[in-house]
Amino acid sequence: MVINANKPSVVALIPARSGSLRVPDKNIRYLSGHPLIAYTISAALDSGIFSKVIVSTDSIEYSEISKYYGAEVPFLRPESISGAHSPDIEFVEHAIHELKKIGSEFDCFSILRPTSPFRKPETINRAWNEFLSHDEIDSLRAVEKCHEHPGKMWVVSGQRMHPLMPFG
Repeated sequence: MVINANKPSVVALIPARSGSLRVPDKNIRYLSGHPLIAYTISAALDSGIFSKVIVSTDSIEYSEISKYYGAEVPFLRPESISGAHSPDIEFVEHAIHELKKIGSEFDCFSILRPTSPFRKPETINRAWNEFLSHDEIDSLRAVEKCHEHPGKMWVVSGQRMHPLMPFG
């Protein structure tokens, strides 16, 4: 990992496309008085880690809401990389490219999804400290231990459910 040893610059990238199919406008749906995205913006800002908190969105409405809660939205994401099946690498590369165009470069980035509204600044700090404590790693992924046996899990496919692990 090559970063500025004195104080690495880190940008938070919050992906928030407007075209959710299963839950329309999920990223701006209200939860306890605030849009869902507000909780992720707040946690990122309150962590004190990020030099910038950037929302990558294709929506002017999402942009305005994000700015109201303290994020920066210096560009809109093109529709061509805002689809239901667009891989993360597309919005990440777009964001990095757009930020470089306005003279903003950084050592690291973190993807923080709006769909985790209960994430605390302390969790972000713990992850960042873990990341910095291992010279041999170049990325970190948040996971949660599964409390159910996979044999008891089901997945939805279209209008049907089927076992995660088919029997027989």
